[in-house]
Amino acid sequence: MEQVLIKETKYNGSYVAIKDFGDSTVIADGKDPKEVYDKAVKQGYSNPVILFIPAKDMVQIY
Repeated sequence: MEQVLIKETKYNGSYVAIKDFGDSTVIADGKDPKEVYDKAVKQGYSNPVILFIPAKDMVQIY
């Protein structure tokens, strides 16, 4: 079964910071992962999880 952490399409193509894997509330977003991390830390989250949300139909190569 596939687990989807972020369902909102407004974050497509962006980085987001969430509280943790148990709580996928978005606490910061942006185009630069360092900027997103810094925003989350500034809000008081010492260990946020940073994710990239691919744009629709974007090819992902890992």
